[in-house]
Amino acid sequence: MTPAAPVDARALPGHQALLALPAEARWVPVARRCVVAVLTQWRFPSADRESAELIVGELAANAAEHGRHDMTIHLSLHTGVLRISVTDSGVPARPRRPRDADPDEHGRGLSIVELLALEVRVRQGPLGRRVDVALTATVTE
Repeated sequence: MTPAAPVDARALPGHQALLALPAEARWVPVARRCVVAVLTQWRFPSADRESAELIVGELAANAAEHGRHDMTIHLSLHTGVLRISVTDSGVPARPRRPRDADPDEHGRGLSIVELLALEVRVRQGPLGRRVDVALTATVTE
């Protein structure tokens, strides 16, 4: 059996995926694994999959910490640009951060996302917050 040749993700037709999960920390690893599985199926380059996995992990963790009930993750790939949107169901009545939490371990997620992404937009609406991220696929030869 011949291994599959690398695919130029920029040449792929558009793809879409939607994942809805409870806004709870225990679901963040599930979100990451699902995104990796989808991007693997789409033959998205592995180095960029790792960035997308980290981005989704950070945004899903934020949604789990700050959202109320659920979070949705929408992926779309078109002409080599992966768009990731993570939406939570709103601002909680009170913060969920533990009192003994190390301040050095919190508050860096969006900064990490901004370093990895081509574009980041945050929108707060009456029903929740949505973070939209664009990530460019590397060119394969």
